[in-house]
Amino acid sequence: MARNSGWLLSGKGLGAVLSLFYIAIVTRTLGPAGYGVFALILTIALFIRRFITFDSWQGVVKFGHEYSETGDDIQLGRLLGATLSIDIMTSAAGLVLAPLICFGLGGFFGWEPVVQVWATFYTAVLLIGLYSTPTGLLRMLDRFGAGAAAETAVPIVRMIGALVALALAPGLDGFLIAWMVSELCVSIAYWALAWKYGRHIVGNIRLINPFSIGRRFPGLWRFLFASNINLTVTTLIAQAPILLLGSLADAAAAGYYRLAAQLSNSMTRISQLLSRAIFTEMARSNASADREFSRRELAHLLTRTSIAAGLAAAVIAIALLVFGKPLILLMSGAEYLPAFPLLLLLGMAAALEVGSVSIDPMLLATDRSRQLASVRLATLAIMLVGIAISFKDHGPLGIAWSVLVSTIVALVLRAILVLRTAAPDGRTKAAADQPDPDAYE
Repeated sequence: MARNSGWLLSGKGLGAVLSLFYIAIVTRTLGPAGYGVFALILTIALFIRRFITFDSWQGVVKFGHEYSETGDDIQLGRLLGATLSIDIMTSAAGLVLAPLICFGLGGFFGWEPVVQVWATFYTAVLLIGLYSTPTGLLRMLDRFGAGAAAETAVPIVRMIGALVALALAPGLDGFLIAWMVSELCVSIAYWALAWKYGRHIVGNIRLINPFSIGRRFPGLWRFLFASNINLTVTTLIAQAPILLLGSLADAAAAGYYRLAAQLSNSMTRISQLLSRAIFTEMARSNASADREFSRRELAHLLTRTSIAAGLAAAVIAIALLVFGKPLILLMSGAEYLPAFPLLLLLGMAAALEVGSVSIDPMLLATDRSRQLASVRLATLAIMLVGIAISFKDHGPLGIAWSVLVSTIVALVLRAILVLRTAAPDGRTKAAADQPDPDAYE
């Protein structure tokens, strides 16, 4: 797990360094208001993709280990065919809804028609990427190094694209084209590496009628739906403030918040990367036939990773306090200094997410995805209530406080879930407690 996390962090380490440069180029070129519009387009596109599509790589990892251990490449190929069929179906639905949402929200934000068109194009590119399935295959095969190499396509292409846009088309359209090209490149890279390391499995991929997947792989639909709800709500928690600021305040306020969120999200990205490696190991341990060994292994992973993540969270909190303001000045200039108080609050929330990095993988690996989704929905409700109470008097700062408070509440609720999962009477029967999959057919 440490090796796999190292591969993921090495790939994102390059991305983190390059992102400081290309974010600086975009923010300085577009200014707060222009960057706010850019941020709103990215936010809408990301939310549409998250809401419509599934993170099918988790299904590949969770359901594929059984076939991987037995060397059943044919069944593995069928599983990948099932997740790819789901990806295609959901992306097609997203392509239909994207213009309606982009033009509808664009009119609400007061965008010109050309901006609404660019938002639709960008959303469409995100939807046709379809690289979640090969991502799951590489992680299941422990090819995290290959995945890290594919991920580097995004920051490298964005850096090159930002420089080209700065020289040839220093406007919203130039930067959006660069971001679109980066999404296509990472998709191509993932599929190429999946073929390189797993061609014996990829060659067995056959598309499946999505309505028959529940019969062939009982529980897959249920797992992906619950996982999607959790991820959608998590994305909404992160992106809703930007949409609210764009509609209730102005584009500049959304730009300040987006910059602060992006810098703090560079911290939460660490937790997301660690979470992927942790989930892979926990899913493998939970799939063990020896339930007593599985229980001990999961408890060991949870304890060790929580200690390491807690130390990392403390370092992040101190770094934000000391280097946050100089970083904003260096990157984007004095006109973006209103983002610093937001960065502190959102950074504290990010540090808490890093410190609790082991919790979500533990709950997902032990089939507690529905309970986790319930916690996320409660967190979203708390955040929205906080925003409703505080926005009028405190504006963006009230939103950031609401995010921090909701993050604290979510951490407490998820910790309670983990303690209940690890209770003596429930340690070895997490999967057995689930309802009959046939009841969902």
